[in-house]
Amino acid sequence: MKKQWKKRPQAIFLAGSMLMTAALPVYAANEKPMEKSMELTVNKAAQYTMTIPRDQNEIIFGAEHTTIGTLSVTGDIGTKQQVQVTVDKTDFADSKDKTNSFPFALQNNGSGFSSAVWTSEQVRAETPTGYDLEVYIPTETWAGTQAGTYQATLTFQAALQDIR
Repeated sequence: MKKQWKKRPQAIFLAGSMLMTAALPVYAANEKPMEKSMELTVNKAAQYTMTIPRDQNEIIFGAEHTTIGTLSVTGDIGTKQQVQVTVDKTDFADSKDKTNSFPFALQNNGSGFSSAVWTSEQVRAETPTGYDLEVYIPTETWAGTQAGTYQATLTFQAALQDIR
């Protein structure tokens, strides 16, 4: 009989220990559910390609309108961004005498051209928005031009801009 009484306290202790380790529900005093949040960020950089006309080998003397090619911008920019392209030009200058020069106009569809803006939709379009550029030199300018080899430079600059 003594042996049974010795086992009983051990059994009671083990049963109590098991009850203590069992999960007990906990209730908060506040009835609102607990809420936490976090922010996630993904960044995809804008990219675009400006395509300018190829080098024009020669403008024929006396030609008023000479098509030089198409200016366009393609790529992937944000919906609140645009690409602005500007063109700076120099006059035609004689390669042997830079003081001997004459002006010209850069045009698109008969109007002067110095800059253009491409929206996100235009940059991403399958068919790119382009400007067909031409050099315009009026007959009066040709009449006053002396013999020589003349060169001019067009410098295209593209800038990604944020819009509101």
